[in-house]
Amino acid sequence: MRELNPVYEMSKVAENYPSGSTICQLNDKFYVMGDDSAEILVLNEDMQESGRIEIFAKGSEMRLPKDTKADVESSIVINHKGKPSVLFLGSGSFSPHRDTIFLLDPELNQVRRINSQKFYDTLRLEVNALNIEAAAMFDEELLLGLRANTSHPENYIAIAEIKGLTFTFKRKILIQSSLQNAGISGMDYHKDEDILFITFSTEDTSNAYDDGQIGESYLALVTDARSVLKDEKLVLNRIIKLSDLSPEFRNQKIESVSLMKGHRKLMLVADDDKGQTKIFTISY
Repeated sequence: MRELNPVYEMSKVAENYPSGSTICQLNDKFYVMGDDSAEILVLNEDMQESGRIEIFAKGSEMRLPKDTKADVESSIVINHKGKPSVLFLGSGSFSPHRDTIFLLDPELNQVRRINSQKFYDTLRLEVNALNIEAAAMFDEELLLGLRANTSHPENYIAIAEIKGLTFTFKRKILIQSSLQNAGISGMDYHKDEDILFITFSTEDTSNAYDDGQIGESYLALVTDARSVLKDEKLVLNRIIKLSDLSPEFRNQKIESVSLMKGHRKLMLVADDDKGQTKIFTISY
């Protein structure tokens, strides 16, 4: 496999769309969800908006209240009843409001709410403060990135089995790296190249509920992922500070990463904690 050398390509603000927190691709569209947004933002491969899909009733404010929002922070594409669909996962950081998973049928633009309280409660037994910030399909398994904070500095990858819309926790992997006070924020897996892409961001917060001052964001590259993820620990050796690729990444909290199918490119989404969403592309 050739050397991986990420290069910044471009960035764009998503107009009038708050708090982008996750992005994933299905066919030729990208689906973005903000952690306090009432709608899913749909983009084409040129980062142009092609539509919005309502999940929650919209009030006069663009952003949903913090104490009742679902806090969707991750998403994956699954095959549900023979048809590709998108799952959006609440962070689980505040029960019961954030213990919900949403299933999007992209053909009908319909969203179904799935009560996943039992699964979230199982995950809470595995960490000090549950905060699901990343997700990726790993062959037939689900990877979940469980974010650290300054009080509980351990990042984990939880591995779960999916049968239909039922999730079963199997085991967790401790992430080890040289990063200080950095929390996992996004993941995607390239099945053909066996590469796991992981994003991290730093912010000064001691819990899974509150935001903190934004610091740097990073991209980790995990090659030979199938072999590496068999262990109980994942040691990250290839980590790139994104602001070294471009000053456009400064003061931007990278929340998610998605492969651009058919290209050696990644699309990333950032939240500035002031309600603005910014989309980036990098090649590798």
